[in-house]
Amino acid sequence: MRIRVTAALCTAVLVAGCGGGSDSGGKDSGAAATGSGSGSRSGPAPDAGGKAPSGPLGAAQLKSAALTAGDVDGYQITDFPVKPDDESTARPAACQPLEDMRTASPDPGPQAFEGRLAFPGAAPADGAATTIGLMAYDRSGAEGVLDRLRTALKKCTAYEGGVPARTTAEAATAPDAGDEAVAFGLQTERDSADAFVVVRTGATVVLFCTASGTGTPAKVPEALVSAQIRKLEA
Repeated sequence: MRIRVTAALCTAVLVAGCGGGSDSGGKDSGAAATGSGSGSRSGPAPDAGGKAPSGPLGAAQLKSAALTAGDVDGYQITDFPVKPDDESTARPAACQPLEDMRTASPDPGPQAFEGRLAFPGAAPADGAATTIGLMAYDRSGAEGVLDRLRTALKKCTAYEGGVPARTTAEAATAPDAGDEAVAFGLQTERDSADAFVVVRTGATVVLFCTASGTGTPAKVPEALVSAQIRKLEA
């Protein structure tokens, strides 16, 4: 059974950031258009070179692979135990994979989930906060999550649903991390843009979502991405 958006991973970063709000009854915008799709670093390889296991990790393995306090200089890292499972509809449907990732609820759902909250300073509100979600799949399921995001970024530039405002989507340059990666930004009206990086390594998908408390567009810190993927692949 799915729970509301308020329990979603990215919702909890900041009130206005990464997945805030709830499902709206707005009209279909029909705002799907061909995008650049440049948010994808690469597609899956037949035998990817990452060190992460090609089979699904168990809950204990995922927990062990997640960042903890002291792993990244300059960042506070805390557990984020709530597993999101939200049902939020994007209109047009081509944008649904982006909305699913905004609420950290990809389809299909992961076999195991581990969440973290990372932020500079004493509290998340002091600056940009990043939620990190490690999600365990089998290999084909993990590849499918990235495939659907790439397809959505080629077709979708804006959508209604999820939050009570129109959301625009824009592909971004993905980091050189894991076996493949996708990056994009989502921005709702009257709000600063939230940044997303999704990395697959082996059968594990890692979501990074950064929301800025300063009103400026957010950027997922490279230090967090590299540290988390390095620990996962160790």
